[in-house]
Amino acid sequence: MLFDKDGTLCRSDGFLSALAQARALCCAELTGDSGISEPLLQAYGLRNGQLDPSGSTAVASRHDNLISTATVLAAAGHSWGQARQWAQAALDQADAQLAGSKAQRTPPLPGLKPVLERWHRQGLKLAVISSDLGPSLEAFLTAHGLRHLFCAVHGAERSPRKPDPAAALALCQELGVQPQRCGLIGDAADDLAMAQGAGLAWSLAFTGGWSAPLTLEGSHGSFATWAQCPTL
Repeated sequence: MLFDKDGTLCRSDGFLSALAQARALCCAELTGDSGISEPLLQAYGLRNGQLDPSGSTAVASRHDNLISTATVLAAAGHSWGQARQWAQAALDQADAQLAGSKAQRTPPLPGLKPVLERWHRQGLKLAVISSDLGPSLEAFLTAHGLRHLFCAVHGAERSPRKPDPAAALALCQELGVQPQRCGLIGDAADDLAMAQGAGLAWSLAFTGGWSAPLTLEGSHGSFATWAQCPTL
């Protein structure tokens, strides 16, 4: 069974909102242009202080967010080389400010651990596939006493990476499980499309991990709290 992390295993919109704001502020400081913050926040999916659960900060990889940051800077009139350099520096600075507290600021969703423990006792192989980086995934699982429940993690530094269906297939191979005997639980259309593209047996949409409501259906439906998780 494959799981997304942000918005599925944990509540992360508060941390990701802070990350988006830190990235925008760093860019403004590097460029000397305070007006660049607003278009960057729009690109990151942060509007009126609320994070869009389908926006780039919520679902895209760090690399993709770096490219979108550089694109906004280039659109403001800077050369691509300079824009790319500033974008890299801004993301690095924001990470340095916030990364140390990330695991603590992204708590597991209520009711998650008992469900995972039950599936683990049943002998199901559990794994995380995420647009977050592997070390961050490991830190989250370890900080919250969940690491022993998972056989593997597949972060955005690995290739192929989510949402490429080949990433899900590579993880199935690592687990020693045929795709037709594997399912996925995620909170984004990309998660569900990846499951379908990889030929997984089923997918479930988790809709309760963000302050903004989600309307999403997996191939076998959806649920909003881990207490409502269907029996598998």
